Amino acid sequence: MSVEANKAVVTRYWEDFWNQKQGDLISEITTEDLQLHFPPGQAHQPPSLKRWFETAQSAFPDVHFTMHDLIAEGDIVVCRWSYVATNTGGFLGHEATNLRVTDQGINMFRVENGKIAELWMSGDSLGLLHQLGVLPS
Repeated sequence: MSVEANKAVVTRYWEDFWNQKQGDLISEITTEDLQLHFPPGQAHQPPSLKRWFETAQSAFPDVHFTMHDLIAEGDIVVCRWSYVATNTGGFLGHEATNLRVTDQGINMFRVENGKIAELWMSGDSLGLLHQLGVLPS
């Protein structure tokens, strides 16, 4: 696949899957054995992309991501992103706060045959928990 095709599948991940809430795209944009990599200690480490999506949609149904940078070389695509969302559902065992939150981070994707095969995520989980009032500031 070309670098541009790899960037296009990552753009679909953000714009169609997350922002347009098209959860059924999982099988179109990811491999069956998608590997998720989260930093140690991250607050939420779901076992699958489907569970991650379901948890996020339940806790933050209005989440909207913005891609700030999209850089690719070979089968690797890196995206710097941010989001805004309102916590209207339970999250990590805590009741909804109805607070508006924001986060930013960087994801790295490995694309294989037009589908995302690996995803490394790095965001500010601690900052999110502070914004939600789950942890003291």
